[in-house]
Amino acid sequence: MRPIAILVVLLAAGAARAEGYADLYGGTAYSPRSDMVFVIGSPGGPADHTFHNVEWDRSSVYGARAGWWLDALPWYGIGLDVFRFNANVPMQTVDTTIFGATFPATLQKIDVSVLAVALDLVRLRYPFFADAEYPHGRLQPYLTAGPAFFRVTMTNKGNGELTTDSATDTVLGYKVGGGVSLRLTKQFGLFGEFRYTHFHAEPALRGTITGAGVPVKFDLDTRHLLAGASFAF
Repeated sequence: MRPIAILVVLLAAGAARAEGYADLYGGTAYSPRSDMVFVIGSPGGPADHTFHNVEWDRSSVYGARAGWWLDALPWYGIGLDVFRFNANVPMQTVDTTIFGATFPATLQKIDVSVLAVALDLVRLRYPFFADAEYPHGRLQPYLTAGPAFFRVTMTNKGNGELTTDSATDTVLGYKVGGGVSLRLTKQFGLFGEFRYTHFHAEPALRGTITGAGVPVKFDLDTRHLLAGASFAF
């Protein structure tokens, strides 16, 4: 199901809502080292280049989300979350395996940008310091989880065997997270959150000499540390 269709479903569910919310946030994103495979064909058969333990640059992350806490189950909500971050590859020397032989090689700079649309199908909260004015609590620890669509754009910056044309891939992954929201007024609050995202992508760059596609396979497991403002309606 496409993200727009799912958004329509979420909007329809708003008929049963008790409390709507809209959040704006920013923070930092960090992806641990992982392997990157250049899928290269040759007359003698596949000659994949596997770069081991590739380092990814830290990045800023920013986004917005909106949804509802349901009337019948005030501790349960749904939402839509849209955010952007980068995971650029700096120039580095790493162990590289080609035709079964492993040796040090230099991987030049590659830019990777990510646009994500996540569906918070599970969103749970617990009310602390609840009273008549704040029936759902002034302090609300929460958990969130659901599938996410990632639009990955890769641009080679320095590897001579590849052109500098950008390549894209849209893949399905997931997002899980947890945080704490503090209500300053009935309509406004602040929150902090830690989240984890995962996806596998294979954007196809283009070879300089042959013009053939060179898929680049990698897993990206990213930790996000966020802070933002929340609006209730």
